[in-house]
Amino acid sequence: MARWLIGLMAGAVVLSTTPVFAAHGEDEKAPDFYVGVGVMFDLEEDDTDITLAFSGSGSGKIAPDFGLYDDKLLLGVRYMFLGTKSELDRAIYGGPTLFYYDGHIGGGAIVGKHLSKRVIVEASYRATADWEGEAGLELGYGLDWPW
Repeated sequence: MARWLIGLMAGAVVLSTTPVFAAHGEDEKAPDFYVGVGVMFDLEEDDTDITLAFSGSGSGKIAPDFGLYDDKLLLGVRYMFLGTKSELDRAIYGGPTLFYYDGHIGGGAIVGKHLSKRVIVEASYRATADWEGEAGLELGYGLDWPW
């Protein structure tokens, strides 16, 4: 249990202390999607795993939230009140999430930061009343669709 708490604190420190290298005031287009690696802390089983991450550019204030945990689908919606992932000049982006998982309604939060135009770091937490949930820290690289 202490490992995930230390991991979450380390993620918060990274998000709050890294400078934003994205060019302010320029009309640069955000990448179409992000691929990366992450560390997921399974709070239910007190386990840590390295995972692959994939996410869209996130241009809307209301965005989908989905995932696959223990072979069960998580479907939800995020409200990005701190800003969206496509706003490159924002200090941080993210907000709360509401989802349906394994027959239960749950919630959490996702917060991220641009380290450059292409590189992001994201911290997340999701749980329900019956599922202790997962916390994660991901590093993603932005790519454009080839067409």
